[in-house]
Amino acid sequence: MILITLIVCIGLIGSPLKAADTFKIATFDPMSGPFKYLGDLGVSSVQFHASKYNEEGGLLGKKIEIVPYDSQMKPEVAVKEATKALLEDKVNVLCSQIGSHIAQALSQLARKHRVIYVNCGAEAASLTGEGCNPYHFRVSLSTSSHSKALAAFLVAYPEVKRIGIIAQDYNFGREASADFKKHLKVFRPDIEIAVEIYHPLMTKDFAPYITKLNAANVPWIFSSNFGPDLTNLLKQGENLGLKGRLLTYYVEEPFLLRDVQQAAVGHVQADIGSMANPHEKNQELLKNWHKNYKQFIKSDDTIYQWPHAAAFHSYYIRMLFEAVKKAGTFDTESVIKAWEGLKYTGMTGEVVMRAEDHQLSSPVPVVEIIPKSENKLDPSYPGSKFLKMIPIDEASVPLSETGCKRKAGEM
Repeated sequence: MILITLIVCIGLIGSPLKAADTFKIATFDPMSGPFKYLGDLGVSSVQFHASKYNEEGGLLGKKIEIVPYDSQMKPEVAVKEATKALLEDKVNVLCSQIGSHIAQALSQLARKHRVIYVNCGAEAASLTGEGCNPYHFRVSLSTSSHSKALAAFLVAYPEVKRIGIIAQDYNFGREASADFKKHLKVFRPDIEIAVEIYHPLMTKDFAPYITKLNAANVPWIFSSNFGPDLTNLLKQGENLGLKGRLLTYYVEEPFLLRDVQQAAVGHVQADIGSMANPHEKNQELLKNWHKNYKQFIKSDDTIYQWPHAAAFHSYYIRMLFEAVKKAGTFDTESVIKAWEGLKYTGMTGEVVMRAEDHQLSSPVPVVEIIPKSENKLDPSYPGSKFLKMIPIDEASVPLSETGCKRKAGEM
């Protein structure tokens, strides 16, 4: 009887893996509330990138399946849903884009359950810094590399001597600003921070902050704001005569550009991807997205026909798929080792997944928002023009400066 019981148990343990015909990636982004549109874009973007591999036979004979869960922008909700996804729904990989607080929670959960968590957009530098762990891979920029690219951009403006800062008052906004000031001391130590402002998430009235920025009379203003906080800053900035141009992470967002229109013109973005990026792989992405977006986004709104920030941020989830192929197995530790140090030619040229902290190193395109009359892709809203590609060595932050003490291969 004991022998029979053991045989049955072994059979039960092995059968789910044998029976599974999909490689499941669970996404945790807002599917409700004011950030829902960002969550919808995040899910559809990951589905788009996975579809390219499914068209070619999937991964090791299995179809890639994207299973969305609603994070509600709350870490405790994301952890609860992710735990269910792992234990009950038998997902293989965790993934999210929106919210560094969500990423921090999922990163810790992934370590506990020994599964890979792919961070497609949460940028707090600490996630791959002192908080680095072997199960967390970031395929987008960190606040440190993002801010470093913007600081490097200012080298072309030697006449600028004073700038301002406005950011959301939580770990992402604080870290983004701290990183910008740190890298500014390297690239432009002669620049003074004339005014520094932090405001609550979902701020409705930016008038007091705009008044302070104008009083400082600065030509450039760093801001890592996103979503409604960036929209309101731009709209009210135009109405109240904001004097400085914004140095941003996320201003080239079609929904935002259509909403704010002229208010975005002249402001600058540095991010991992851009519609104005001339690289051939980026142009290939634009064409493929334009051709196939209706498979993933159920809307007649033509604004969806061009990639949004989420499509660029999640682009290098393709490296996960390449790592699985390289490993020749779905075994988590084998995939981790195959991904460490992996090089990939993508939308900005060659990128590399750093082996120690699992932070992607990538060149960064800088673009300026232009009037809608000049937008060759869609004249219904402003577009962008390419200014400069910040090379990988200028945009990437040395491992020694991150705070990550992990060594390659350590579990």
